[in-house]
Amino acid sequence: MWHPRDYVRWLTCLQFSVCLCSGPPEKPSNLSCITYYDKNMTCRWNPGKDKHITSSYQLKLFIPSIPLQSCIPENSKNSCTIFYPDLRYYVDYTIWVEAKNNFGKTDSDHLVLDIMNSVKPEPIFITSIQPGHGLSRSLIVKWKNPLKLPKVFPLKYHLRYRMAKTADWIEADQNETSHHAEFFMIKGLRPFTKYIVAIRCVKQDGKGYWSDWSLEKTGTTSEDRPSQGPNLWIVNKNPNSQNRPVLIMWKELSKSEAKGIIKGYQLKIKEKKSQAVMCINSTNLEYSLILSGESYVISITAYNSVGNSPESVLLVPSANQKELPAVQYVSAIPHNDQLMVEWKAPSSTVNTYIVEWCVADSDSNECSGLVDWIYKPNTTNKAFVKENVLPFKRHKISVYPLYNDGPGSPLSTKAYLQQDSPAFGPFVHLKKTGKTTAQLEWDEIPVNERRGFITNYTIFCKNAGENESYVTVGSASRQHTLVNLKSNTLYRVIVMASTAKGSTNGTAISFKTLAFAKQEIAAIMSSTILVSLSVTIMMLFAYFMNKTPKMNCQNVPDAAYSHLTIPKCQTKNNFDGKELGKASESIGTIGRQQQSIFSEESESYWISSRNAEDPAVVGSCTGQLPPSQNLQSTMTCLLLNSEEEFQMSVKKELEF
Repeated sequence: MWHPRDYVRWLTCLQFSVCLCSGPPEKPSNLSCITYYDKNMTCRWNPGKDKHITSSYQLKLFIPSIPLQSCIPENSKNSCTIFYPDLRYYVDYTIWVEAKNNFGKTDSDHLVLDIMNSVKPEPIFITSIQPGHGLSRSLIVKWKNPLKLPKVFPLKYHLRYRMAKTADWIEADQNETSHHAEFFMIKGLRPFTKYIVAIRCVKQDGKGYWSDWSLEKTGTTSEDRPSQGPNLWIVNKNPNSQNRPVLIMWKELSKSEAKGIIKGYQLKIKEKKSQAVMCINSTNLEYSLILSGESYVISITAYNSVGNSPESVLLVPSANQKELPAVQYVSAIPHNDQLMVEWKAPSSTVNTYIVEWCVADSDSNECSGLVDWIYKPNTTNKAFVKENVLPFKRHKISVYPLYNDGPGSPLSTKAYLQQDSPAFGPFVHLKKTGKTTAQLEWDEIPVNERRGFITNYTIFCKNAGENESYVTVGSASRQHTLVNLKSNTLYRVIVMASTAKGSTNGTAISFKTLAFAKQEIAAIMSSTILVSLSVTIMMLFAYFMNKTPKMNCQNVPDAAYSHLTIPKCQTKNNFDGKELGKASESIGTIGRQQQSIFSEESESYWISSRNAEDPAVVGSCTGQLPPSQNLQSTMTCLLLNSEEEFQMSVKKELEF
C-alpha cells in the first residue's frame, strides 16, 4: 500500500508537469502580407511550437477612424485572406496576429503597411518578338502591362532570354529595364538564331513582389553573311596520272556559320600554268571532273540572301611533284560509341590535318561507301569520328597533313566501331591425305562478312573412337597439315574462325586416311612388277623350249648309194626372229609403264598394264640359210637339229 507521503510526491509531480505544459500561446512571428490588386490580401505568419493545448488565431487590421477588422482562419493556423472591397489602398494599416488559449493570449509584433506596397502584379503578356531593323544581332520584344493595376503604378522589368535548345538563361541589364515601358531591344545576339524570351515586373520602387514570369515566346534574328567558307576536300585516286579523275567535296555550314539559309555555292578551279579558270554554280555538295597533270587551285564560297562567305582554298599538286611527307603514325580504336583516331605529327611544319574515313568492306581495301572527313588544327594529334561510322563494318581511316604546297601523303589504318562473331565460318577443302597426315586448306571469309578482325582459326578433328582434338593457327594461315593420325580411319574436321567478340564454325568435311604410306605402296608395287617380269620371262622360255619341230624329208639320190634314197631333212619351225623381237619389246614396254606410274606423286597408286601377246615363232633349219636369218637359223639348229638327231634319222631310213 502507498504511504500518504507517496501520494503527496505524486501530486507534486503532476502539478509541476501541468505547469510546464500550460501557459499562454507562443508569440506568432514572421508576419507578412501579399496583395493581389482588386482581389484580396493574404497574410501569413509562423504560429510557433505546439504545446498540445488548443489555440486560436485572429488577424487584426486597424485603420484610424475605422472599426477594427478581424480575420479568422478557416482551415489553417498560419494564414488568413481578406477580400476586396474590404480593403483600403494608399493608407497605412496596423496589422498583427492574436494567439489565444485557456491560459491567456499573445500578440505578434505589429506590422505597419500600405497594402499598395505589397502588391504582386499579374504576369505580363508578350505580344511579339521581331528582328531589329537593319540589325542582324538584335530582337525587339513588345508586351502589354498587367491590366488590373492603378493608373499610377509605375513598373520596372526583369527580362531574360536564351537560345533555343539550351538551358542557360541570359538576363538583360536591369538598369535598361528600370523604366516603365512596353518594348525592349535585346542586342548582341547571333544572326539567324532562334531565341526564347520571358519577362516579369514589379513596382518601380522595388516594394512589393515580382510578378510570375510571362509565358515564353520565341523569335529569330535576321540573316547575315556567312562567317566561314565550306570545308573543302578532294578525292584523287590517281594522283600521278596525267588524266586524273577527281571528286571535289565540301560540307554544309553549321547554322552559326551560315547565319542564314544557304542558297548555293560558287566553285572556282584555276590551273596555275595557264591561269585558266572554270566557274561552277552548284547547290550540291560535290563535283566530279578530270584534271590534267598540272597543278590547280580550287576555291569555293557559300552565299545566302545577304552575301558570300570567305573563300575556302585547296591546292592540288601536279602529277610529277614530289610527294610531301606523311604523318609518322596513325591508330584508331573504339571509344564511347565513336572512333578515336591518333597520329604522330611529321617533322615538317603542318598547316592543318584532314582525317578521312569510309567503309572499306571489300577485299580491294578501297572505299565502298560514302567518304567523310573533318579538319583538325595543327595543334592537335587526336580526333573523334562518329558520323557515318557503322557497327560491324570495317572502316579505313586516313590522315593527311596539309602544307603550303598541298596535301601530304596519307597514312591509313583499319578499325571497327563494334565487332561481332563472323557471319559464317570458312569453307574447308581437303588438299591431300596420307597414312597418318591430312593437308587442309580453307577459303578466306569475305571482308563484309567478317564483322571484326579475324584473330585466329581453330581446327577441330575427331574420329569415331576418340575424343575431339583441336589446334589453333594464326589469322594469316590458310592451310594446315594434321599429323599423327591413324591409318585407314575416317575423320571429321571443322575449322572455326574467331574475332575478339566471338567465333563461328565453318562447313564440316570428312575424309579417310590411307592404309599404306606412299613409300610402302611403291615398295609393294616394285616387288610386284619384278615378280611379274620374272614369271613372264620364265613362261616365254618354257614355251619356246617345249615347242615340237616338224620335219619334211625328200628322197635325194647319192652316188655312193645309188639304190637308196637319202633323206634330206628340212626342219620347219614356227619361230620367227621378228616375232621374238616384238615379244622382247612388249616386255620392255611393261617395265617402262610401271616405272612411269611410280614416278607420279598422287594420293592413290595403281598399275595399269596390258598383256603381251604370245609370240608366234616360225623358224626353218636347212643346209644353207639366208644371211638375213643367220641368227635365227643358228638358234634353231642349236635347239632342234643337232648332229646326233640327223644321224639317227638317216639310220632309221636305211633300216627301212
